[in-house]
Formats: sequence, C-alpha cells, structure tokens
Amino acid sequence: MNKNRPKIQVPVEGIDLIIDLIVLAILLFIWGYVITYYSELPDKIPMHFNMSGEVDKYGGRSSIWVLLAITTVVAVGMYVLTKYPHIHNYMEEITEENALRNYKMSCRLLRFVNLFTILIMLYVVYSIIEKSAGNDIILESSFVYIILAFSVLMPLILYVYMIRKKKEASSKK
Repeated sequence: MNKNRPKIQVPVEGIDLIIDLIVLAILLFIWGYVITYYSELPDKIPMHFNMSGEVDKYGGRSSIWVLLAITTVVAVGMYVLTKYPHIHNYMEEITEENALRNYKMSCRLLRFVNLFTILIMLYVVYSIIEKSAGNDIILESSFVYIILAFSVLMPLILYVYMIRKKKEASSKK
C-alpha cells in the first residue's frame, strides 16, 4: 500500500446508493428466508453441490447459520472497504489528479462485486432450502456457467470502462 496516496472522500452517487440498498435488501431477505424455513429443515441439509447440481456434501441444519454469518461478514466487509479506497489496488500510480476518478471506479466495482456475491449467496441459500425440501432447483449446473461468464466479462468491462474514463479525463486537460 502506498502511504502517499491522497485520502479523499468519494461522493456516493445515485447508482452507488441503489446498489448498496439492493445488497442490504437481499441480505435482509436471506436472513428472513432462513428464519422462516429453518424449522422445516431436516437434521441434515445439503451444503455442497457438484457441477451437475447434485448434492455431494451434507451438514447439520445449524450449518446454514454459519453460511449466513459468512455472507453477512463478507457483504458488510465489502461495504466498509468502499469507505477506504486509498488502500485498494490499482493498475496505475495514484496521484492527486487521478485519485477521485480511480477511487470512484474502484468503489463502484467493489459495490458490483458485493451485489454479485450476495446474489450468489441468495441462490446458494435458496438451493440448500429447496433441495432440503426435496424440490428441484431451477438453474442447477448452468449456475456455474453464469458465474464463469460474469468472472470473465467483469474484468473486460472494467478495463474498457477504465480506458474510456482515462481518455475522457485526458481530453478535458
């Protein structure tokens, strides 16, 4: 970490607030969903699925609380990290001139990653509860391909966005 990076307040724009509120709403929904269906869960619940969407590991029903705790810590942790953009990693040297642009981009990316992560956890919790009830899951193995596609597309989109913003910033000079 470069200690000489400017420590500036990054303004929260409308899209940032919307993403943060969606993440919070989904997190609260997941907790409510588990609380609602916990008493109906069997003693052993599915905890891991293979590439075909088949259960390959079971755990006690209380292990869903561990999953919820991890989900909450990750979501809150990523939110807190948006408050400290000067400690994030960047592909260029951070200066007074480019700090705000890079910090905004990094915080926005972190918010989207948080949203994507909470959506994954929503699906995992949904899958555990539905499989526990003996129901089929809608996406099953295609879920893995969605995650892989997003994992490849997100950096590409970020790179194009970063180049475009850098060109815009240099043309304003």
